[in-house]
This record gives sequence, C-alpha cells and structure tokens, in this order.
Amino acid sequence: MCGFSGVINLTEQSVDAFPIEKMTDCIAHRGPDDSGYFKDKNVSFGFRRLSIIDVAHGHQPMKSKDKRYVIVFNGEIYNFKKIKKELIGLGYTFETNCDTEVIIYAFDLWGKNCVNRFHGMFAFVIYDTKLNNIFIARDRLGIKPFYYTFLNNNFIFGSEIKSILQCQEFKRDADLKAISSYLTFRYTFSDKTFFKSIKKLLPGHHITINKNTFLIEKYWEIPFLNEKNDLGEKFYIDKVRNLLEESIKKRLISDVPLGALLSGGLDSSIVVAFMSKLSNTKVNSYSIGFDSEGYDESKYAKLVADYCSTNHTSLNLDKDSYIDDLKKMIIQKDAPLSIPHEIALYRISKKLKEYTTVVISGEGADELFAGYGRVQKSPFDYKKIRLVNRYFPKFFRKRIFQFLGAGELAEQWLKIKSKRDYFFSVYNWMPFEEKWSLFTESALNEIEHDKELINFWSDDFKFTNSGNEYDQYLYMFQKNHLICLLDRLDGMTMAAGVEARVPFVDHELIEFVSSIPIKYKLKWKSPFNKFLAIFQNSFKFSEKLDISKFILRKIGLEMLPKVIPFRRKKGFPVPLDSWIHDGLIEYAKEILLDERCLNRNIFKEREIRKLINRPQNLDYDFWGKKIWMLINVEIWYREFID
Repeated sequence: MCGFSGVINLTEQSVDAFPIEKMTDCIAHRGPDDSGYFKDKNVSFGFRRLSIIDVAHGHQPMKSKDKRYVIVFNGEIYNFKKIKKELIGLGYTFETNCDTEVIIYAFDLWGKNCVNRFHGMFAFVIYDTKLNNIFIARDRLGIKPFYYTFLNNNFIFGSEIKSILQCQEFKRDADLKAISSYLTFRYTFSDKTFFKSIKKLLPGHHITINKNTFLIEKYWEIPFLNEKNDLGEKFYIDKVRNLLEESIKKRLISDVPLGALLSGGLDSSIVVAFMSKLSNTKVNSYSIGFDSEGYDESKYAKLVADYCSTNHTSLNLDKDSYIDDLKKMIIQKDAPLSIPHEIALYRISKKLKEYTTVVISGEGADELFAGYGRVQKSPFDYKKIRLVNRYFPKFFRKRIFQFLGAGELAEQWLKIKSKRDYFFSVYNWMPFEEKWSLFTESALNEIEHDKELINFWSDDFKFTNSGNEYDQYLYMFQKNHLICLLDRLDGMTMAAGVEARVPFVDHELIEFVSSIPIKYKLKWKSPFNKFLAIFQNSFKFSEKLDISKFILRKIGLEMLPKVIPFRRKKGFPVPLDSWIHDGLIEYAKEILLDERCLNRNIFKEREIRKLINRPQNLDYDFWGKKIWMLINVEIWYREFID
C-alpha cells in the first residue's frame, strides 16, 4: 500500500519544472517507510511506500532488469504468486518476492490484458522507455484511487488530489455540478471531483498514452443478469461461504501485523469470525463508538470479540473531538467528507496503527447482499404506485396510496412517473427539489438543474431496464454507492498509514453474487408478512416483515453469537441531530451565514436560515446530515478555493 505522483509531457518535452518531490512528500502519510523518484526526458514519477510484502526489496519506482519498464504501483495483487509461477514457467526470472515486479512482467507478456489476470486492489502506472508509451490501470471496483488533470501539454496524476494541487499553475475552480451531486448523493458522479479540471479514473478502466494517443478503455464492469437460474438456497449459501472464506484467506497475506475493524454488525463480525478460524494467532480487533445513547454499539463488538477470542480495543468519540477533527479531515481528503463517521474511522485507524499496519474491513456486504432494506426492498412500493397509476383516476390516488401504507409519503408518491424518479425519492440525503430551493438562480443555471447528473443515473437505468426492479436498485448501489464507501475507507486509513483490505469487494465473489436470485438476499418472513407489507411502506416494514442479507445471516448463525445475525442494521450512525441541538447549531450559523459564504452567491441566505432554524423530524439524523454537508462544502471552499 503506497502513494505515487507523476507528470508526463504529451509532446515529449522536459518535465523538470514540475515539483515532483513536493508532489510526493505531501502524501507521505500513505507511505511513511520509503520514498523514491524517477526522471526521464518527458516523464517524472515520485513514490511513497508503506511496506507490506517483501519489505526489504519492494522499493519503487521499480525497473525491469533490462531497464525497459518503470512502474509505480499502489495496492496488493493477492494472486501474484500464482502469476509469478506461470511467468517463471515461460522463462521470466525475478529478483524480488513482491507483487510489483510480477505486474511488470505480466504487462510485458500480456500487454494491457494483464489486468484481467490480477485479483486484488490496484492503481499503477507503467512507463515503456523503449516505445515511450504509458499504461495506467485502476482495479475493477475502485478500491485504490487515481486522480489526474491536464495542464498545458502535461498529464499530471497522483494517488491523492493534493499532489496535483502542488503545481502552481493549476487553476482551482470549484465544480458546482459535483457539489450538487454531493448534496443529494453525498458523492461526486461519474469521473468528476470537486475541482473542475481534476478527474478520477473510473473503476475497471485503463489508460494508454503515447505520442498520438490518449485512450481510456473499460476492461470490466459489474455483471447485470436479466434472467437467473434458481439453484436453491443451500447451493448459494455453500458457494458464498466458500468464496468469502477464500477471499478473506487471500487478504491475510502480509509480512507485517494485521487486524480487523469490528463494529458489532453482521458484516464485520463474519469477517472477524473467518479471520479467527484461519489465523494461527489471536486476531487484533478494533471498534469505535459515540458517547450518545443509541449510538454506541461497542457492547456488540465486545460480544463478538469475546466469542472469537480476539485482542480487542475500543475507542469513544465525543462532540468536541468530532468538531476539532472536521476541518482537519476535509483538508486531508481534499474534499468534503462524504459520510459523518469518516472522522471516527480516522481516529480508530490512528489507534490501530500503534499495533498493526493492515486492517480488514467489512465494506461491500450491504451492496452485494441487500443490507439497505428500506431502499432495496422499496420496489415493492413502486409496484403499488405503478398499479394505482394504471388503474385509478388521479383524484382517487392519494386516498388509495394512504390505504396502501404511504402515510406521510402519499404526496411524494403522487409525483412518481418512473422507476428512476422513485429511486431518487428514496435514495438521497437531500431531495432534488429541496436542494434546488437552496441554490441561487445563477447556481441553478450553472448546474442546469442537475441535467448531467440525472442523465448519468438514467443511463444506468437504461442499461438495467430489462431486469427486475430489485436487481436494478442493487446494481445502483454496487456501481455508484460502494465507490463512495471505498473512497472514504482508503482516505481515512491511509491518512494514518494503514492499509485497508475489503474481502467482500472481491470481483469473483461479486460476479457470483450477481447471479443469485433476489429472494435469497431479501426474503419475506412468510407469505402473510408479504401480505401485510401491502399496507405499509418499505421504511416501515423493512427488517420487520422481511429479512435483509438473508444468505449472510444464515452464514452468521453458523459462526457468531445468535444475537448478532438477527440485529437490525445500524450503519455506524453519528448523533448529528443531538449534536446540532447541543451547540453545533451555533457553529453552523457562524459559518453558513457568514459573509464569506453568502458572497459566493451559491446559496440563498433566507433558505439557509430556514433550514437551520426549523428542525426537521427525520429518521437517521437526516436533518443534521443536511446541515453537516453544507458545513463541509463551506469549509472546503475556504481551504481550497479562497
């Protein structure tokens, strides 16, 4: 696990003017163990290393024996020993025992198709000095980051945006379309970042650069199957169990100590149970909670830790500590934070760095196995809406919706025209209409009422249109929600010099899970419970009348204390509403109603005041989350644009 930066002049001119050492030193937290540089006529690389495998011989940038290829690589290739054995059989010889050298010769033999053979997480750049070509690749799911921009005739890149910002000629312009996407979905869409000129290489894509070509190609995407064979519950449970165990086993390869993040929820608990089974020594586990009632799950983490006999460490985070770290973490991330618990993740990463360098996390299980039941089961409600719209006159529909459990959502249901519209209504942190009311007229014109953002989601709905609604919604989470979680995991753990591995985000596991019928992920408790759901909405019946993550819960029953598999999902909540009422509201007024913020002419003062002064009685601290996001945006502007 490492970090790199670089500059490539596309017209083969010198790149000596670029501050490659400064670009690399600013990400020293990603690689505190070693550094290295490479410069050629029109290419310059910088590298920071966090030593994990073959500690003594993994120095980068690494060259092939004949000096033809130079590579900088961030990540882990878990099947590198198997590939290495194949390459040795074909006549290649090696000087190290690390995966970096394997990537070089795999590229020499298979060219850009080498990425199809790699199992793991990676972002790498290979320079062919003979042909003066560059090849860049990012792993299938986007576990490892890669950012880039064009400055005059130069292609500038880095593992973090801050490397690019070291270039004095770079113009820092905020991308309002990205900010608008953030306010609704908590993340930027497509290849956008919060800076207009900086992009991210999308997951499952690679870039080829030579004198005449700059080509971005997709080499992998999450499968979406329109039809699925039903092979039975036992088959799917057995296969998932085996694939998950193998995935975790691969991620235990390390020459340095490793541990696990343990929240007390199902996903991380299953990971810890498998690690305890596969490890010869006690597993180190770590959890963090909050000092507010209903937000501390440490007792469940302790229950699992005792059951699995781990060496467990638990931390607590209070409001004052949280506020102190907010600005610091926005600066660290070069972006507004996407999830309130990122600060807690950073804190626990700093703590576990005292004992371990690699940590295993349960990210991805909710996206694969339908853990967000309130949204992922909501197509049941959409079918009711579609039925009513088809067979009942408009003046009668609201009453029918209320009879069918819409409750306070009845007015919202009246506006639904498509699956996409319904998805937007249940999957958001700030609804489009409410967000648009905050923007000034000039800001609305600049974002074009989110035309590009809506079209982005529309394309995914068109791609999956022939499948059922449940699989469609799961696909949206896997493609566009998971990347947000992986980005924050990499950012916060690497800020502490820790490598995070994610066994659920294994492409072989994902390819198999994509073939599993939805009824083995989201399962009604009984036919009668399904009948009862007709008269409730998904936010009311989820995890009461149905079972989310059914397959994982069945596996959890085999390995964990019985209370863990039956717990409702909490999702690492942060008590934002109570913190807002308990002092954070004054900070929100101070920063959001300040002249610096208002003079940007992005948000309307009257509407911001209304949002702050009129608490919304929403579940899961969503009123607090809206204010929290606006605070994030303003801090980011002050630190990076002003």
